[in-house]
Amino acid sequence: MKNILYFLVLVVCACSPSDNHILVINSGETQGTYYHIKYLSQGGKNFQIQIDSLLTEIDSSVSIYKPYSIISSLNNGEEIKTDEIFNLVYFDALNVGKNTNGYFDCTVSPLVKYWGFYNNDNNVIEVDSVAIQKIMKNVGIDKINWKDSAVVLTEGVKLDFNAIAQGTSVDLISNLLDQQGILNYLIEVGGELKAKGINADGDVWRVGVDKPSDDIDFKERFQFILDLKNKALATSGNYRKFYISNGVKYAHTINPKTGYPAQNRLLSVTVITNKCSLADAYATAFMAMGLKKTKQIIKNLDVKLEVYIVYIDKNGDWKTYISSTMKKRIVN
Repeated sequence: MKNILYFLVLVVCACSPSDNHILVINSGETQGTYYHIKYLSQGGKNFQIQIDSLLTEIDSSVSIYKPYSIISSLNNGEEIKTDEIFNLVYFDALNVGKNTNGYFDCTVSPLVKYWGFYNNDNNVIEVDSVAIQKIMKNVGIDKINWKDSAVVLTEGVKLDFNAIAQGTSVDLISNLLDQQGILNYLIEVGGELKAKGINADGDVWRVGVDKPSDDIDFKERFQFILDLKNKALATSGNYRKFYISNGVKYAHTINPKTGYPAQNRLLSVTVITNKCSLADAYATAFMAMGLKKTKQIIKNLDVKLEVYIVYIDKNGDWKTYISSTMKKRIVN
């Protein structure tokens, strides 16, 4: 449902050892994107092997791009027992789906395929409303069953965890580092972030979020810069992954209520909360919902979310909606 549509640039100071805690930097490829991780460890102990092993395990569970994964097997109609990682993603996805009245839906896979957003699929030239309505019969979290500790899909239903899996990956890497006694780190997978403690200079980790623009202006790149401590952050936007057909712009965020790409004035949504999986999923849901519904949902959620929304008003001007707690974090 979502690939990398934006980039968060990590604004981090250089390494300076303190009490023999040395800054270690790990980076690599995963889930069709990249990860960058910085942490202070005793004597500079490096955990990249463990991190890469964990990311491989995640791929084997919830990556639709791996034919051997659990989710691919389920989508192919196989009966297979799910693992702990799959179940974690699955129940978080259901939770966000229920809390957003179905605007986050992990069964949108057939719609994403129809609109051509998988692996450079052919984009739709002529929209077939009848075909979309037929696909919609297999969309909805009510078409997933939980039986004997396993997921059972109604025939024709296919899952897609792309809008939550990267956030979950961040959380799981965070858990790994916590278990290793790492107290200070910044984790980024495909633009989704989680920070704990401080950087090598003893300051709170500082991150910048790009402006929601098709082109990157390196001189004035950031929409905002903020301090992030003991929280997770995710951003979703429609400004880089889209195509134009017959003069109509089709963005990658699918509205599961209509079966069509979301049509609203939102450009990007940034969410901060405790779990990166939830920040990831809610950011996607809010992009589909639009500003008015998003503001209503946030007020009624039990989960505490901080949001920064960039949108276009009726006059075509850029506007922002920023929650009060988010404003306190912003430094520029």
